Amino acid sequence: MSRAPTVSAASSAATPKAVPLFELATQWQLIRNDVEAAVKEVLDSQHYTSGATSGPFVGRFEENMGKLLGAEVVALSSGTDAILAALMALNIGRDAADRRHEVITTPFTFFATAGCIVRAGARPVFVDIDPATFLMNIKAAAAAVTKQTRAIIPVHLYGQMLDTEALAKIAATQGLDVIEDAAQSIGARDIHGKQIGENARCACLSFYPTKNLGAAGDAGALVTRDQALATRFKQTRQHGETSRYHHEFVGGNFRMDALQAAVLNVKLKWLGQWNERRRAIAAYYTSRLAGSPVTPPVELAGGYHVYHQYVIRVPDGKRDALRDHLGRQGVGCNIYYPKSLHVQACFADLGYRQGQFPHAEKACEEVLALPIFPELTPSQIERVADAVLKFF
Repeated sequence: MSRAPTVSAASSAATPKAVPLFELATQWQLIRNDVEAAVKEVLDSQHYTSGATSGPFVGRFEENMGKLLGAEVVALSSGTDAILAALMALNIGRDAADRRHEVITTPFTFFATAGCIVRAGARPVFVDIDPATFLMNIKAAAAAVTKQTRAIIPVHLYGQMLDTEALAKIAATQGLDVIEDAAQSIGARDIHGKQIGENARCACLSFYPTKNLGAAGDAGALVTRDQALATRFKQTRQHGETSRYHHEFVGGNFRMDALQAAVLNVKLKWLGQWNERRRAIAAYYTSRLAGSPVTPPVELAGGYHVYHQYVIRVPDGKRDALRDHLGRQGVGCNIYYPKSLHVQACFADLGYRQGQFPHAEKACEEVLALPIFPELTPSQIERVADAVLKFF
């Protein structure tokens, strides 16, 4: 039988009574001294926001993150605000005749993706997913384009990027903007080796504490390779301010706090190592679960999946029973996501119906996320795999 990978974990503590779906306590001990020093620097400076008196902290993080991604990075208040700010900055909402622009996206994702489209004044147009990868079906997206379509928002779900070159060709042909929801895929690459935002107008990042690169609260960013657009993003996060107290358009208060930037700047140097550890854990799970009734994640050949979540499919209506079994075994798990967006009550006015996107709906019935974070020990991940196999 395969054994757990020998990749060294961040902690050598004894295996706890339960294996959590996610925890930060072990990681905190690893980075505590550096984070406390960075936070003290902010407190001593008394510069807390990313406005005119922000001090160096936000800019320092933007510069370092930009070097990693080969792009301009604009730090923001959350991943949700990143999507909304992108739509606002690109004037996506309504046309001159007050008709709603359309934005094509997936119904199988976190609520913010479609919620921000509506908040901007536009209309989400959902298309089904690829059943193997859970990613937006690119051909379906191409077929959904109308005269009112202004943008496509693909979601690089669970840490895996879709084929951004294929989507970029469709967008270029139709004159559309691509805004990548990359909240779960920091550090990922697509099958052509492209990074987030490389084949798009911009990409939206989230640094929510559970992400691969997590802040000490809410934080996010926009990534672009267009310098002029980066400038507009910076204006958008500061109420559309083009110079002090002069506003040429309406933006919002989307600033990242200096404290969050300081924390992220410390953690950024660990991102590559943490992503590699996630990949090692995922490889072990996939090896152990091969041949079992569950379907492990499908990793696209040539891509670099960073496994924000490790999500299996459980067939024959047994997902909830497996979830309950894992709970009794002391193994954390969760469902991302239990209800497709096109049948959420708040989107009833869009006119979608149950059965319209069968692959997304089936995924909602079958997906289950297993524990995956860098500090899991070999004995913990072995215990997770054992518990799943024991169910069957």
